[in-house]
Amino acid sequence: MKTTRWVTPIRSLADIESVEKMPYDELVPSKNIYDVFRATAELFPERPGLTVIPAGPLDQPAHTRSNLELWQEITRNANMLSDLASSPGSVVAILCPTYDQIPAASWGAETACVVSCINYLLSPDVISDLLLSEEAEILVVPGPDVDPDIWSKAQAVIGKTKTIKKVLVLGGAPGSDDRILDFDRTAQQYPSDRLVFEREIGRDTLAALFHTGGTTGTPKLVTQTHGAQVHAAWAFAQMWAIDETDVVLNCLPMFHVGGTISLGLSGLGAGAHNVVLSPYGLRNRLMVEHYWKLVERYSATIVGGVPTAVYSLAEVPVGGCDISSIRMGFTGGALCPAAVADRFESLTGKKLYEQYGMTETAAMISTNAFHGTRVAGSVGYRVPFSDLMVANEDVDDEIEECATGDVGLVLVRGPQVFSGYKDPRHNRGTMLEDDWVATGDLGYQTEDGRLVLTGRKKDLIIRSGHNIDPLIIEETANAYPAIRISAAVGMPDEYAGEVPVLFVSRHPGQQLDLEDFEKYMVENIAEPPAKPKRIFEIDQLPTTVVGKIYKPRLRELAAEEKIRKEIEKRSGADTIVDLKLDVQKSGSILATAVLAPKSDDTDRSELGKSLQKAFDDLPIELTLEWH
Repeated sequence: MKTTRWVTPIRSLADIESVEKMPYDELVPSKNIYDVFRATAELFPERPGLTVIPAGPLDQPAHTRSNLELWQEITRNANMLSDLASSPGSVVAILCPTYDQIPAASWGAETACVVSCINYLLSPDVISDLLLSEEAEILVVPGPDVDPDIWSKAQAVIGKTKTIKKVLVLGGAPGSDDRILDFDRTAQQYPSDRLVFEREIGRDTLAALFHTGGTTGTPKLVTQTHGAQVHAAWAFAQMWAIDETDVVLNCLPMFHVGGTISLGLSGLGAGAHNVVLSPYGLRNRLMVEHYWKLVERYSATIVGGVPTAVYSLAEVPVGGCDISSIRMGFTGGALCPAAVADRFESLTGKKLYEQYGMTETAAMISTNAFHGTRVAGSVGYRVPFSDLMVANEDVDDEIEECATGDVGLVLVRGPQVFSGYKDPRHNRGTMLEDDWVATGDLGYQTEDGRLVLTGRKKDLIIRSGHNIDPLIIEETANAYPAIRISAAVGMPDEYAGEVPVLFVSRHPGQQLDLEDFEKYMVENIAEPPAKPKRIFEIDQLPTTVVGKIYKPRLRELAAEEKIRKEIEKRSGADTIVDLKLDVQKSGSILATAVLAPKSDDTDRSELGKSLQKAFDDLPIELTLEWH
């Protein structure tokens, strides 16, 4: 047996190529997730494996399992779920924060069936649609005494989802429905020292379904095999030099690959101690406020999260906490502003390593190597046994590799990369010839083979034919002393198609001189089309549940502002009573404006014609109603 711990220092692309000359099956003997946990249990049985910090005060005791105890719990859960499911291909859906039982339940489900961890913050209708799409048979939820809000949501979902045959409830099974079982009591009926069912689990066996919309909206179901997850965990360990002596603070949810793999299996597979920062991660303010205390308590070696999380942590004083155990910081999930990385490194005295991945690649594409030279702004080298290419953006026609230094679309393939969405209709534009997968991200490669990301293809602002990288605007804004974080998006424009606008959030306690800031932006952005047409200050930028800036909402706010200005230009201020927007998948906008009454029908008709003409050249279909 062998864990995924690192085998040789990786400093450069040449080191990666040297690793690739070794036999893969000797480097990565585990064929599935259960093999990984069995290896850590056999080799490091007494070492701490998993701790889940409770949601309450920090003086509450936290449950720590050894590697052996974690494997036993996974085994018990696998036996239970195999018995309850109709077949090995059955889907076990987990609609739950990361409570104490959930990690072992998830990996037990992968061992016996297929797991799907679902974002519990989604609406009941979306959750029900996901459950129906994946044909989930078993649902794991917290009961009313554990989380009444999710229990209430679950009841609405169960009634709509006819495929659900069993519901396992944390904290007790209320009611007399024979489909509803107490999770803990049911699990205790099964052995934990061996699997009592037979199942051949290979690298190509489906392990999980993850729902993703990236930062663009409608969830899709990503298929992940055991081999993909194992390779990603192994790749993290090689690039970050993770072994059984590490302690990883995990602040991300299990319905996100960051929580399951980047900060989960990456360490657990190597025998490291994984500490889950409460069921709610950094959404629990106590975890943010006492983060450095937790670093000291658990002697954490790897810390971090998505850029907005890193920013929040960098704002918390270390005080008298001993954080000398930290050897590296991690960030990924979105481009990290240089100012955020600088704050973190100034506070901790440790480097922040940027990593790049997506749900479709089991969270791993490339990263800066721990033993190598960290280059700020780069997401480092591709991982061993994978390929990376920067290609022309029109990959639907023909894949043509870009020259070194030229910006193009990032493509990837390798053992950690998925083979398609559950619904094949979603594969269009993503699954390309020769097993290449289009990431949707733009970037370029340096002479020494590093990848530098410049933005999302969908995030490009196209002003009169000029392709504007929003990062140019955002990095300039983030360097201004009063600015906490910023995001640039396109606002519809009848002449230029769209123009850049900027949303900013300032540091708490600091004043923002908007006039001076606007002057600063004009002086410091060299490319004239990239100078923001408008700047909006808001308290908080909208984010996804894992902290990525949610640009679709900002585009919606920009479009709303455009509509308001066009109406007010023609009918005066205070005309708009209500304004509702419905953004279509195509990017067009259906808008309904409710206006204050006009003196007569002629005035209304003239205003309507004037506004329709104004919006003729915009991707906005405007409907007027009168209050």
